[in-house]
Amino acid sequence: MRASRLFGIGLIAIGAAAPMTSSAWAADEAALLGTFTQNVQCKGDGKDDAKKLVKIGEKQVDSNFGPCTFGDKQVDGNVIKANATCKAKGGGDFEVKLAFTVKDENTIEFLEEGSQYKSVLHRCPAK
Repeated sequence: MRASRLFGIGLIAIGAAAPMTSSAWAADEAALLGTFTQNVQCKGDGKDDAKKLVKIGEKQVDSNFGPCTFGDKQVDGNVIKANATCKAKGGGDFEVKLAFTVKDENTIEFLEEGSQYKSVLHRCPAK
C-alpha cells in the first residue's frame, strides 16, 4: 500500500496480453515518450507544477518521488503494460505493475495495478 501511494503521488497508463516484441514496443513507444502532467492540462510554459510532471522514456519513468525502471513490457492494442522497479526518494526499491492506455496523441490513462491508482497524463507541448 505504501509503495502504491508513493507511486500515485508523483506518477502517472490491463487482462492477458501477448509478450511485447522489440518491434512492437518501437512502434508504440512514441505514444508514451515525452513529458506529461498528471490530472491537469500541461501549460508547457515552464509554470507547470513540478510535482505533477512525469517524464517517460523508453526504459524509465521519472516523477517527483523517484525513478522507475521498466522491466518486461507487453502490448495489447492501445494498452501497454510494464513491470517496473522503483526507487523511493527515501530509499528502498519496490515493484509495481503499470498499464498505460493510449487514448489519443495527447492523453494517456495510467493505472498502477496493485493499488488500482488511476490518473490521466496530459502531454506537454514539445519545445
